[in-house]
Amino acid sequence: MRIAVFNWRCFRHAQAGGSELYLHKQAALWVQQGHEVVWITSRPAGTARRETFEGIQFVRMGGTFSIYGWAPLQYFRHARDADVLIDVENGIPFFTPFFSRRPKVLLIHHIHTDVWDREAGRLTARIGKWLEGWLMPRVYRKTPIVTVSESSSSMIDELFGEHAPIQIVYNAISQDLVPGTRAEEPEVIYLGRVRRYKSIDVLLRALSLLEREPALHIVGQGEDEPRLKALAQELGLEKVVFHGFVEDHEKRALLQRSWIAVNPSSMEGWGITNIEANACGVPVLGSDVPGIRDSIAAGVSGELFPYGDAAALAARLDAWIGHPALLEELSVSARGWAARFSWEASADTLCGILKQVISKDR
Repeated sequence: MRIAVFNWRCFRHAQAGGSELYLHKQAALWVQQGHEVVWITSRPAGTARRETFEGIQFVRMGGTFSIYGWAPLQYFRHARDADVLIDVENGIPFFTPFFSRRPKVLLIHHIHTDVWDREAGRLTARIGKWLEGWLMPRVYRKTPIVTVSESSSSMIDELFGEHAPIQIVYNAISQDLVPGTRAEEPEVIYLGRVRRYKSIDVLLRALSLLEREPALHIVGQGEDEPRLKALAQELGLEKVVFHGFVEDHEKRALLQRSWIAVNPSSMEGWGITNIEANACGVPVLGSDVPGIRDSIAAGVSGELFPYGDAAALAARLDAWIGHPALLEELSVSARGWAARFSWEASADTLCGILKQVISKDR
């Protein structure tokens, strides 16, 4: 197959996250199986217009929003002979049905809803919510949909009403994520983008309520970092380290030494960082919201707390830190939970869906 991917970011983007990792890992495996993948995306500063990496052909043009305007031109230049298109919705899709009759699937990690209000200006939020909430369901009503969790599937079902079938293809983890040596003193880790909707401030407030402050590693980058640094100083927290972007081996080392991972986000499509922590033997405390409640097996790989409740999070952190035996028990069961998710299985499943879409179009 020749597969065309439309995603606003790629692995070179400074803010690349789970959405990009999800498809990159699978696309690299498809190439190994003999398929061809063209990835149409934006062009961050310092990146090449065209690049082949791990067999994937990246074609770059435009910025965060202008890529949506450039995408049709890039399609006709580089992918008009594709057998199937993967249209990735990160707030808004590429509306590929307007310029291509090729078979396609719409990949949605999660419906953004109030994330628009948290992360964008008033006008941008209104436009985004209209594109996602009104136009998208009408344009893609007959397009097969792929998502990453039961929660996202339910939200899509509610938004679209009558539509083509929704199929779930789970996120997975790299095999090099394994347990290591835990730090002697308590350490907590947050792994992910540093954005307002991720609600990292809830974690900081929770730590300020503890009698004994553990070290906190915030691994990731984003525009909310200055606000969070100011808040940490205001709360008198002295053991918070903002690492920014780190390479995979650094991320693995930080996970391996951590006692607990925390994901306080307001919503996720799935929460791939939860599984990454689990693979390193680190149980996760996550907010009880769509996506996170799918990727955390309560009582097995971690526990859930009410979203935004710093006091509840602090109580659970205190309980876990004070009971190393419980942490060790959760560490073992968390590794078992993480072992269920492999990129090979996900790649085979999604590839099978693409083949079905092609065959039905003939």
